[in-house]
Amino acid sequence: MRLAPVFATAATAAFLALGCASTALASTGAAHEATAELAEQGRMLGQRATKAYLMTLQGVSPDAGRSILADSVSRFERNLAALRAGKLDDSARAKLAAVDSTWIEVRALLTAAPSASGAKALYDSTAALDQASQHLVMAINDRGPEESRRLILASRMRMLSQRIAMHYLYRASGLMTPNAPQMELTYARSEFAANLSRSTQNNAFPAETREAVAKLAGIWPAYQGAAGKTGEPVAMLRNAPAVMEMSEQVLGATDKVVGSLLAPAR
Repeated sequence: MRLAPVFATAATAAFLALGCASTALASTGAAHEATAELAEQGRMLGQRATKAYLMTLQGVSPDAGRSILADSVSRFERNLAALRAGKLDDSARAKLAAVDSTWIEVRALLTAAPSASGAKALYDSTAALDQASQHLVMAINDRGPEESRRLILASRMRMLSQRIAMHYLYRASGLMTPNAPQMELTYARSEFAANLSRSTQNNAFPAETREAVAKLAGIWPAYQGAAGKTGEPVAMLRNAPAVMEMSEQVLGATDKVVGSLLAPAR
């Protein structure tokens, strides 16, 4: 089976799904929920960009990697601009400033020519960006209505879909001892599975969301299994194109879950 055409289709579908979600959010009156969603996307986009950086560095579907990297960086910056222009209280604006300053460092690494030193630096810098973005989300939700928190679980699964792929490539890279990326990979897969189980059992979800969750549950096992096959870097890199393809498919499916939760507010 030739993976490249399938991967390109999956990546394009994810780009379209994510782009449509942002457009839809901009047209709603649910300003708080839209702001929280933009901040939540930052957690996923930072790790998706680093995944793509590693793809190009390691020669894993490099054309797709370059496209994903450019798309992720562009979308992160558009979201930051929208958040800067939005209505945030002093606490959230301080957290946004922390995201801004951390992003400057991460962006410089992402947009430089891929290198082993850059990948090593991104390991910590991407984690710092994820933490700063999480603090921003928490600050935005702190004074928001209770219903705005309905996105948290689905948004976290969306982020985890990229954390899994990113740490799979770090584990396969041989750039560092395998213990840390192996632990992160194991934890991310376990948490995604637990969150998906909780979602499938939530009968309070609207019908559209239950359908989106069911579709996600149908494609998740293949990704979970493929990303769990660790071992020698050579073998992992041989399987990496399929794992990266699945990461984009699961990303698109989780984004549809998020979009279905936002739909009632539109």
